[in-house]
Amino acid sequence: MITTWAKAVASLSLPAGISEAIFTSKRDIDVDYSSLDYEIHVATLNEEQYIKETLDSLALQEPVQNGDVPIVLIDSNSDDRTVELARPYVDEVIHAPKGLMTARNKGVAVRDPDVILSADAGDVYAKGWVDELAKPFERKNVVATYGNIYSKDELHIRKQKVKHAIVNTWNLPGNNSGIRVSALKKSGGFDEDIDQQELVEVLLEEQIFKKIELSTLGKIVYRPYAAMYKSQRRKSEGMTTEENKEYKQQMKNGERF
Repeated sequence: MITTWAKAVASLSLPAGISEAIFTSKRDIDVDYSSLDYEIHVATLNEEQYIKETLDSLALQEPVQNGDVPIVLIDSNSDDRTVELARPYVDEVIHAPKGLMTARNKGVAVRDPDVILSADAGDVYAKGWVDELAKPFERKNVVATYGNIYSKDELHIRKQKVKHAIVNTWNLPGNNSGIRVSALKKSGGFDEDIDQQELVEVLLEEQIFKKIELSTLGKIVYRPYAAMYKSQRRKSEGMTTEENKEYKQQMKNGERF
């Protein structure tokens, strides 16, 4: 059996173009969507510039087109056109207080599916992404899955690939993961008492601490073909300095996630 480390090394050692071509190609996977309730959850706060591209990629997922996997938007009272733009794509809009962890918990509390697949505004999801993350949950001991993260920004492609070929061995990316809801509840859900306007605290809770907690409850499976392309809008290389400063200031003000 190929280990998580072996898959990560394979992804890292291949040239970026080859690695992405391999790990973003849809495979023929047969998932029994009648056995569990799967949902895609997207938490948003003022994402009118980015939400449509993300939902376009999710709407092309075969299980979504077949009506097997609904898309749920959990919006923290955006004052832009986020919800308006999202409504044609989603099965339900849930309104939540501000805070990414609060929004994720609210989505689980309202919908209560068996498995949530987490996606973020601004990111683009490769063909077969839903199937890849969903398949391992047919095994009862699996509590979470996660996949490869690439970059939409040409300046970050190599760095992002190297970073996540390594990081993917120990984190649970909030923009590319699936979690069994019963295990999430048993772990206490996401901690809403952290400073949710501090990106580092959010990332630690969502990607590190939660993975550690879930790993005590069952198996966490790395799925390299569950690939997506990450927005780099928080990084200065991906936009002008003015735009970058504005976005980060909006995060500090609680206007963005």
